[in-house]
Amino acid sequence: MADVRSANRRVQGSDDKLMVGNAEAGKAFFNGSGGCAGCHSVTGDLAGIARKYSAADLQARMLYPPRKRAAATVTDAAGKQHSGELTLLTDYDVALQDSDGWHHSWPRSAVKVDVKDPLARHRELLTKFTDSDMHNMLAYLETLK
Repeated sequence: MADVRSANRRVQGSDDKLMVGNAEAGKAFFNGSGGCAGCHSVTGDLAGIARKYSAADLQARMLYPPRKRAAATVTDAAGKQHSGELTLLTDYDVALQDSDGWHHSWPRSAVKVDVKDPLARHRELLTKFTDSDMHNMLAYLETLK
């Protein structure tokens, strides 16, 4: 039992070191230049998020969210559209699985592909986040209990 308490103290101490940001600045980033409010809602998907995750886990999920497959619409030469979960996209091939579970594939040069990647914005932010932005966002997310 002592090992568990010791481990809990160590995790809590780590979380305390992460909490150096300004929650108001994080809120401004969330609603402004970060563009987070375009996809997320503090009363919807993020409601109570700080109760669900430790600060370290929350920071990791913010920077590297759980992987989700992109959706795609493929338009073939006849103009027919096929939509589903993107399973392959290379310079040569594209493949998707439709909502009925059917797998479809085409040579990339023979179709038009429109990809909707739900995590694209997170990846873009990784190249723009400053340390202050990251800590401020974490401080703001920690207020969402």
